[in-house]
Amino acid sequence: MTPKDKKIIEDSERDGIPIFVLTAKDYHSVEAIAGYFKDCVHGGCNFSHLQGVVERFNEFKKWQIDNIKLVKTPD
Repeated sequence: MTPKDKKIIEDSERDGIPIFVLTAKDYHSVEAIAGYFKDCVHGGCNFSHLQGVVERFNEFKKWQIDNIKLVKTPD
């Protein structure tokens, strides 16, 4: 988790803003991030944000490959 992620979580909790969390253990998380990226591109998000989404996508995908036995569809 990046310092920016921590700040977003802390600020959201403080302000009562709902948060949706995915982990790489969730089989569907990589596809969800890919869909989010696509929506961000179509929505005109800035390059810095898109780059961050791609980095997180790559982290999730690598973790899933390296830990395939821990990846599952949520209960």
